[in-house]
Amino acid sequence: MNEQQPDIDALVQRNRELEQDLRRMEQTFKQQAHKLQERIKEINCLYGISKILEQTGLSLEETFQQVVDLIPPSWQYPEITCAQLLINDQSYRTENYKNTFWKQQAEILAYGAPMGILTVCYLEKRSDQDEGPFLAEERSLINAVAELLGRASERKLAEKEIRESRRKLKEQNQQLKEKNIALREVMNQLREEKTDLEKRVLANVENMLLPLVQKMGDQGSDLDREYLGLLEENIARLTSTFGTRISRLNQRLTPRENEICNMIRTGLSSKEIAKMLNLSYRSVETYRNHIRKKLGITNKKVNLTSYLSGL
Repeated sequence: MNEQQPDIDALVQRNRELEQDLRRMEQTFKQQAHKLQERIKEINCLYGISKILEQTGLSLEETFQQVVDLIPPSWQYPEITCAQLLINDQSYRTENYKNTFWKQQAEILAYGAPMGILTVCYLEKRSDQDEGPFLAEERSLINAVAELLGRASERKLAEKEIRESRRKLKEQNQQLKEKNIALREVMNQLREEKTDLEKRVLANVENMLLPLVQKMGDQGSDLDREYLGLLEENIARLTSTFGTRISRLNQRLTPRENEICNMIRTGLSSKEIAKMLNLSYRSVETYRNHIRKKLGITNKKVNLTSYLSGL
């Protein structure tokens, strides 16, 4: 009987050790299960926020409020957790928000500049963990949420700038269309005024100026009649297309060459031109050669008088 007593005591001791190991395993399992559950909540939080930020129909204000409401269930003690987002001079908070001593905060950056702050508070005291009553994983989570909000703000700001740029571009296009319409109206009015002016000038030339020149020619000398004939020809040319075409050549012709050019077109010979301009015959011929060269008809079998008459 005494020989069996040590065996029983050993079995009892072993049983106690097994019970302690089991309790430790149960405690470890509960801790691991709790951590796993917390990680699942964190993953769900980040996934939910990502889905909110992906929605295109939400305004920036609606987006921020939905993100704030999603935060408390993701912390270790959701029943006493509240949150607030201060961004762009606006506040978004859960209904139970209260600023307490037990809190975590993360700065929100957009394009490298601070634009807000995210705060998570506990409404009651809890035992200290890694950061006050908060877990180290919760610090990582609030930082990740702040980073997502910063990126969302950058994207929303960029979208707003694009919409504003499109609006301004649309307004500028409309203003440009209106200016084009006004410009066409002005051009049409100028064309009408030009046509009316041409008609009045032509009427004045035919009814007043030409009869006066003809009357002067009847009373003057032969030389006067030649000058007046040339004047009459030039006046008639002003009412024809020749004046417009020959004016395009004025950039190449000198004033004297242009004068001789007009005389040649009326049919005057070099001798007659020399007499009227008090030049030598050779000088007039030199001018004719210069004119042909500038008109691009040198060494061509083209009659200068005919060429000028055809303009």
